[in-house]
Amino acid sequence: MNQENHNPNSLVSLLRELRSETTTLLQQEVALAKTELNEKLSHMGTQAAQLAAGSFVAYAGALVLLFGLADLIGVLLLHAGVEESLAAWIPRVAVGLIVALIGWSMLAKAKKALASEKLVPERTVESLRENKEWAQSKLHHSHEPST
Repeated sequence: MNQENHNPNSLVSLLRELRSETTTLLQQEVALAKTELNEKLSHMGTQAAQLAAGSFVAYAGALVLLFGLADLIGVLLLHAGVEESLAAWIPRVAVGLIVALIGWSMLAKAKKALASEKLVPERTVESLRENKEWAQSKLHHSHEPST
């Protein structure tokens, strides 16, 4: 029994080595997963910031143009003989509807871009699969009788 503990190829030694190597591997896998997730989150954060900036600029531009466009349409309606009370609100509703449709289109595009991002740390998952196979092969070899 004592001789088994000192033999470097003993089952107890192999299991200790396996435990030690498995612990190290798991620590490395966790570090890899953290790094990979940080990369993906950073990329998504950049996209979200671009989305916010683009939305703000589009909104500011739309506000400036809305009033001018609505006034222009109102003047054209007046010249076409539309009653003044109708020419005052119809252009604002029409312009507002167009801008709302454009905004909806922008939001749909941004949502689609964000939805395509996957948070699964793919390299880590693949590495874990390989490590599982490695550990299983180590366990399999440790159970084989020595010749």
